[in-house]
Amino acid sequence: MEKTRIGISVSLLAAGIYFLAMINTTALVLAAGYVLLFESNEWLKKSALKAVIVTIAFALIAMIVPLGSSILGVFGGIGALFGGSGYLSWPMGLSAILTGVISVAQVVVLGLLGLRALRQNELKLSKIDALIDRHAA
Repeated sequence: MEKTRIGISVSLLAAGIYFLAMINTTALVLAAGYVLLFESNEWLKKSALKAVIVTIAFALIAMIVPLGSSILGVFGGIGALFGGSGYLSWPMGLSAILTGVISVAQVVVLGLLGLRALRQNELKLSKIDALIDRHAA
């Protein structure tokens, strides 16, 4: 079992990074930055990058839901110009439901990645893995 410079196993540090991604983005950036700057294990570096990219991907997806509300508001405003009610929104609180589903999906994906990292296995995320392989040294 390979150890890191701080004395813990590579798999434990990778799992810790995935679990940090569920809790705090600042801690994730600090831990991933440490790994990328000071550790030499390639699998660990790819795991740190994957945690950051997955977190960014879910943040971008979560930004789309409120954008949909804004777009509906614009259409409502345009409709008001032509005598409509002037108010459009997601039906039945769909915005809150979608935001909750995205949050749960993020926790599940990062949790699975963290549990797999404890055994130094990977959860294949083809687009993210291809992005890391293409751009990481």
